[in-house]
Amino acid sequence: MKLSLKILILLFLASCASNNFATLECENANCTLERINENERLVNEGDDLIVLDDISYEPSNDFPYPERGESLLKEGEVPRPKKIFSSEGSEQVEIRRLGEIYWIYAEALPSKAWPLVKDFLGNGYNLIEEVPESGVIRSQSVADNNELVVRVEHGIKNNSSEIYLYDNLNQVKEISFYEDMAKYISDNLPGYQGNSIAAQSLNLNKKARIVYIRKEIGIEFKLSYERAWSAISRALERTKYTVSDRNRELKYIQIDLEESNSGFFNFFGSDDSESEVDYELVFTQSGENTLLEFKKLSNTQVSVNELVDKINENLS
Repeated sequence: MKLSLKILILLFLASCASNNFATLECENANCTLERINENERLVNEGDDLIVLDDISYEPSNDFPYPERGESLLKEGEVPRPKKIFSSEGSEQVEIRRLGEIYWIYAEALPSKAWPLVKDFLGNGYNLIEEVPESGVIRSQSVADNNELVVRVEHGIKNNSSEIYLYDNLNQVKEISFYEDMAKYISDNLPGYQGNSIAAQSLNLNKKARIVYIRKEIGIEFKLSYERAWSAISRALERTKYTVSDRNRELKYIQIDLEESNSGFFNFFGSDDSESEVDYELVFTQSGENTLLEFKKLSNTQVSVNELVDKINENLS
């Protein structure tokens, strides 16, 4: 009996000692509780986190949201891209003529046509001089020592080139020279990956650009009046527009935008056979350049922008 009592007393004292080690008495609520036996849970573990009142914070402005500015686009309005003088990418190659002047027309940028011309000259010609900034290559024939001067220019359409051939006296070469070079370019242009970095500046010297004439859209050609007239006349022929009147000396072309004048009233014998004039295209020489102005003469719904786009599709 005495032995059992002693065992109970020892167990009681051990229990008290264990609780004293596991729980630390804190004078304030901010002390850190420590555990002697890491496998034993403390009484206060699992209590809710206490946020002190004296802790404050402000949101960082190191990465602020950008202020919402006014949109450059009006709601429901999408700007129309300017398709002026764009190429359809057909890689077409032709020999063109205006009077006594010939040139090779190729649907490729001058920087792409330049190495093709040099490749052609490499077979039968010795290179004398090349000036890519001005698009000029001077060479000499191995066969007869005659000089051949090649000038590469940007065409009227975007992504197009015009190639002119001269002798040492600046006289236009015979058509046979154009035929040989045109055939070589036509055979090698499809899939050709060459591009001259030195001739990149030629890509910027376009022969036509959009300008504003009396607050209306017009076209400025870096061409003579004869060449600009020929280019516009050729483009109009490819459209379905009707040329009502034209006068080369007075420098104007009048067009009817209707594709056909036949209709219900004409079926009953209307004698009004004259085409309505919707637009008048007026040419003006400005130094070495030519300006083309579009004057609207009717209530047609076709805008100047639409007319310029249509002409562009057929311009070369």
